[in-house]
Amino acid sequence: MKLTVLGASGGISPETGTTSFLLGDSVLIDAGTGSSRLSQEQMLNIRYVLLTHSHLDHICNLPFLLNTTIGEMKHTVEVFALEHTIEAMKAHIFNGVIWPDFAKLPTPENPALRFNTIKVGDDFVLDDFRFQVLPAEHTVPTVGFRVSTGSGSFAFTGDCAKNDQFWHALNQYDPVDLLIVDDQYLACESVISKAAKHYYPESLSEDLQKLESHPKLYLTHLPPFKKNEVMSEATKVLSDWHPKALDEGMVIQFPLASNA
Repeated sequence: MKLTVLGASGGISPETGTTSFLLGDSVLIDAGTGSSRLSQEQMLNIRYVLLTHSHLDHICNLPFLLNTTIGEMKHTVEVFALEHTIEAMKAHIFNGVIWPDFAKLPTPENPALRFNTIKVGDDFVLDDFRFQVLPAEHTVPTVGFRVSTGSGSFAFTGDCAKNDQFWHALNQYDPVDLLIVDDQYLACESVISKAAKHYYPESLSEDLQKLESHPKLYLTHLPPFKKNEVMSEATKVLSDWHPKALDEGMVIQFPLASNA
């Protein structure tokens, strides 16, 4: 299994883009601005897009991807998301006002886009990747994912704050090799962190104690202009976990190398 980090930032800068991961050649997890890293050939290979939630930094490039490829794509792009996320995109993005309704174009019989509703607890396979849909905690309905193949596994919280349900759900499965967790704020920003429902290192430390395994830990959704500050605090608070920053352009191969 190959995981390519297209975007992993909590904001934009000349060097960073928002959340989007490429699995193999055909699957996107989230479609933030980071997915603009995809070449034309890579765009045309995308068959499935899994969305954690409806916030713009996780969905904004999907309309552009479809618009760029609609004349050349030989297949319908299947989008998997919560009902809330799908309804939000239908009402506010693909509504014929903000953007064309690609669920009906170029024709209703052969659209560029097809929505598929998922819910917490779902378990399904796409192109040899097995997905389990995990509960998470954010300001809008959201999910995380556990992803596995014969070569390894990882879990992604999506945007998330302190909760019990994600960790309880993840403990029901075999331990993952790698864990990707949202961590956007510093301890001094705990008030806004709690309001925005994102982790900061101390709250994440408390939740990691609920996990019954000890996978390699990568932090995502770091703020582009305070990334080093957050990572410095996280390194101290999460010293037993030796966290690393998830960086744009990073390629992670499973099975994991010893230094991954």
